[in-house]
Amino acid sequence: MKLQLTELIKPAVALAQAYSLRRHELVTSEKSVGQFASEADEAIESSIRAAIVERFGNVEIIGEEQGGSLSADASGWAIDPIDGTTNFLRGLPMWGISVGLLENGVSVAGVLALPEFNLVIVAEQNAPLYVNGLPFVRPANPVGGRVIALGENDFESGERTDARASRLRAQGYTVVRYRSAVFSLASAALGRLDGYVEHGCMIWDIAAASTICRNAGLQTNVMPLGEGRFSIESIEMRFAP
Repeated sequence: MKLQLTELIKPAVALAQAYSLRRHELVTSEKSVGQFASEADEAIESSIRAAIVERFGNVEIIGEEQGGSLSADASGWAIDPIDGTTNFLRGLPMWGISVGLLENGVSVAGVLALPEFNLVIVAEQNAPLYVNGLPFVRPANPVGGRVIALGENDFESGERTDARASRLRAQGYTVVRYRSAVFSLASAALGRLDGYVEHGCMIWDIAAASTICRNAGLQTNVMPLGEGRFSIESIEMRFAP
């Protein structure tokens, strides 16, 4: 599965990198206030869908741009072609691609790509983490203080997110917000952050990252919130409540 996931995402990464070089020319749309999509999102999702069908046949797929259905206890694939589209369009590097496999509603494997950093992270349930094809062990005692990222979305009010940030600062964290769950969770898995918290994200945001972060050794809890939304709290074990 590790090799399959790596090969599956390669064309999408190359496509994303090509689109990023001409981001100012892309056709875009505003799906909701502050939430954008572009022709790159559509093309990358199409590429991933085609790769999944080629390797795994006619399976259930849900994607951010092209839809689909995946009930809470279903098995199938969840795709986020570009998580952090605003960052992507503005030329900021904090965005990523996510492809996750769920069995009976539980994340069991996934791949995250950060194309601007040439990083591909792969994990299967109860197996080693791989970064760019090599086994990876998250640093045990990273230096530089305690840093945690928070997610923002239209499900939870800004006031509640701000209150969470204040509580975390009181616990000794520096709080950052990169506006990409995929980038933030990948960074936590790599040891560049001590964790990530978001209440109200979608299944395609976390289908891959939840397995990847658990395999990295982070205490990771995912809870359904209704309306197709989820909360995720993935935190370095030493600092988890």
